[in-house]
Amino acid sequence: MKYWSIFFGIIITVIFGGGFFIKFLRDGNVHLIDFIGGCLGLIVLTIGIFVRGTMKPDSSIHK
Repeated sequence: MKYWSIFFGIIITVIFGGGFFIKFLRDGNVHLIDFIGGCLGLIVLTIGIFVRGTMKPDSSIHK
């Protein structure tokens, strides 16, 4: 997979962030491990998007 960090960030955000959101709405409690996991997923996703933007092919190499 070419952009594994974007995929990994989405998966972590959905699993931990979704779990945090559901538990927060259902119980009203804040589970710290789910919150931290969701934040880490967002950080990995953001880094993956920035890395993807900087990995543009350089056309001067092929000349």
